[in-house]
Amino acid sequence: MVTVMMRLMSGVQQPGCILAFRFLALVLWDVPVAWALNNGLAMTPTMGWLHWERFMCNIDCKEEPDSCISEKLFMQMADLMDSDGWKKVGYEYLCIDDCWMAAQRDSKGRLQADPIRFPSGIRHLANYVHSKGLKLGIYADVGKKTCAGYPGSFGYYDIDAKTFASWGVDLLKFDGCYCDSVEQLADGYKHMSLALNKTGRSIVYSCEWPLYMWPFRKPNYTEIREYCNHWRNSGDIYDSWQSVKSILDWTSSNQKTIVSVAGPGGWNDPDMLVIGNFGLSWDQQITQMALWAIMAAPLLMSNDLRHISPQAKALLQNKDVIAINQDPLGKQGYLLRKEDNIEVWERPLSNLAWAVAMVNLQEIGGPRSYTINIASLGQGIACNPACHITKLLPVKKKLGYYGWTSRLKTRINPTGTVLLQLVSQTT
Repeated sequence: MVTVMMRLMSGVQQPGCILAFRFLALVLWDVPVAWALNNGLAMTPTMGWLHWERFMCNIDCKEEPDSCISEKLFMQMADLMDSDGWKKVGYEYLCIDDCWMAAQRDSKGRLQADPIRFPSGIRHLANYVHSKGLKLGIYADVGKKTCAGYPGSFGYYDIDAKTFASWGVDLLKFDGCYCDSVEQLADGYKHMSLALNKTGRSIVYSCEWPLYMWPFRKPNYTEIREYCNHWRNSGDIYDSWQSVKSILDWTSSNQKTIVSVAGPGGWNDPDMLVIGNFGLSWDQQITQMALWAIMAAPLLMSNDLRHISPQAKALLQNKDVIAINQDPLGKQGYLLRKEDNIEVWERPLSNLAWAVAMVNLQEIGGPRSYTINIASLGQGIACNPACHITKLLPVKKKLGYYGWTSRLKTRINPTGTVLLQLVSQTT
């Protein structure tokens, strides 16, 4: 990540100097990151729905027919993604996670869906999802078994890639359980990437490669980006504030390693959005949405769209926040500073705009006031010489016109976040 420093000269900056500096900053921010997987996909972070956190490996369709992993569940979610505005704002991938498979491959060595829970097969489900204008994601594992014990893809990478393509699958989440070595893990992820591309079908490739590599050695993110469209770095998210907070802590602690490698075609994946479930307060749901936008994270909801509050739905469908997440410049944001349990995150956006999130990590007391120098934001260029600032979360409000030497004061609820957008004014 390139750091651009600016020193305030005596008097007012001359327009020519300002424009020259801003041009330099734009050029520096446009320095290309490592080569991405050359499949033309995920040019902005993937958006959709994934079953795991909310529905896990529930295969008991007799006792729990409405929440078991079955074609019925995915068809219902497809209907709602189409009818309730999710597709319209960008959530287009409906993703199956673990536990969809039969216990054995078929006589030709191909994976097959559980015949009781998916009686029509995955091809039929893909056709149904496509008929709604959506795309279907599926799950497999690089090792001998999936994490839940179903057949893994080790030794079957080419067969499985051809099978997924023949079914009309549009995304593969490839897990990393039951590998014998980190070499086998890396080779498997590479092999499946190449196998998917050979099919000729456009299939987003979601990896968990670095997650399984970290306990043994520091991952080579340049290499991972060459093979994957997004990649998980940390453990599974839970429906809890502690889980969300731990992911943010991991991301900020490792940002020097991971931030610069993210960009169009390849993204760091902090795991699913759990907004609309049970474990997060309203302010904590705002924090997750705001920070996932700042981190340029895939927005893969894991919730029950049949039973989601209007408030949670409005947050997940907030077009202003989604626009930050999907910003075409494709630069991941980062933690700028932390002081007295307040974190300030920022992200460069296209057209020299910036997004800024201020998070109150204190879990005792009430709302806290926080004042920040405008000149410290956006690497010193966001508001030079001035900018318009809009608060997007928790409630949208135009805050007005701020000069470079101004100070901004705001109040932040415990475990909540204030998300700002700074739009520069060059004259």
